[in-house]
Amino acid sequence: MSDNCGCGTTDPADEEAAGSPRPAKGDELANDARQNPFADGVDRRRLLQASGTVGATAALAGCSGGGSGGDGGDAVPTMFVFNNGDRTLSVIDAESDELVTSSFLGTTASFPANQYSTGSDAAHDVLWLNVSGGVRAVDQQTLEELAYVETGFGPNYPNLTPDGEHLLIASGGTTGLSPEGDTNHAIFRVDANRESDTFGEVTAEIETGYVGPCDMTLGPNGDYAFVVDVADEAIRVLSVDPFETVTRVDAGEPVNEGNVLPFMCTASFDGDLLLVENGEGTLGGEPEVPREGSESVWDISDPENPEEIAKITRDDGLPGAPITSEVAPDNSAAYLFIPGEGVGVIDLVANEYATTLDVGGSSIGGAWGPNREKLYVPVQDANQVAVIDHANREVTTTVDVGEAPTGAAAGTVRPESDAVSSLQASLASLGITFGDMEASWCMDDHCYCG
Repeated sequence: MSDNCGCGTTDPADEEAAGSPRPAKGDELANDARQNPFADGVDRRRLLQASGTVGATAALAGCSGGGSGGDGGDAVPTMFVFNNGDRTLSVIDAESDELVTSSFLGTTASFPANQYSTGSDAAHDVLWLNVSGGVRAVDQQTLEELAYVETGFGPNYPNLTPDGEHLLIASGGTTGLSPEGDTNHAIFRVDANRESDTFGEVTAEIETGYVGPCDMTLGPNGDYAFVVDVADEAIRVLSVDPFETVTRVDAGEPVNEGNVLPFMCTASFDGDLLLVENGEGTLGGEPEVPREGSESVWDISDPENPEEIAKITRDDGLPGAPITSEVAPDNSAAYLFIPGEGVGVIDLVANEYATTLDVGGSSIGGAWGPNREKLYVPVQDANQVAVIDHANREVTTTVDVGEAPTGAAAGTVRPESDAVSSLQASLASLGITFGDMEASWCMDDHCYCG
């Protein structure tokens, strides 16, 4: 991971004219050398699309005064896509795979909580966004901020427990860490129940020392969570309640002269398997041993005794270094997001690398749709989302979205229409920025973030 990727910049005069939103908490943790993703100009297709939308939306905003109408609140399969380049949110109908609307959010997420409380039967209506310095909770219907959890760390990796009661956050980990340090990293448990008086508050914390907690995933019953400690080369197993470390297991042997560096992980929906992305090199912004990447498959059917059962490397056909992964609901395949290469597929029956899907560009993550039949992949350098049909393991369509889409999450509560927010989104797509352009956290220059 790296903190020297680009964000949009804000001209003070434009900010004063447009009106400044809330301050970006944690902004001091972001990269000071953020760059404007529109520095090379806006493509003609995007200009024409946005110009037409600006005209129509401006007329609507003039009549409505920016009021909110629409069908917000209806339970409909929906995908939320976070466009890091312009800080907008694209809303996709997960049945027709068509863009419904885009709204200006003013913040973004590279790895939002997207594992649980995102299915077709879920009533959860909160988006949890990883931002530099903490995590923000946003109402899915109004897109208003509900809570801010300050961690004090730039990189944050949140996920909900299956019952939606707790949000767990691993904070501080990145492959860009110095090999040695004295920072005391931490893992947090947060009250995620909107009906609770302590919603959005930290209810427990584990101080880990300088180990680099670098991702968070959970089993289906919500009793156990799994964290990868990149700087200490271990798989950590947590008990959710009581909130404590149950065990830590060594990440195994490296494939080169460096270290394994486990840095991202995804548990299968049935709780039997854990996919782990490994750096395979050394830590730091300029690693002594370049990181080549590998993918490990762990048996976690006995969650307190994880066991590595396979490792897929370059020698096995892996075309690049995966950033993260998603496991198919039937455990037949794992989808690896490999920047510059596409989406890799591992056959989890044979534990072999199967193929690479062309998604039209570069991606660092994806999310299952509410019915968990289709995988939605934001393609950053194509400004679109590729839709993968798991049954056929192929890309079936693409959906045009905002600038540099990076994070995605499913839901069933769709945002209300808001003419003003839509107008701001259209202007943002033309490179006109608003506010502080709050930073998220990304991997090795792979997105516009902090």
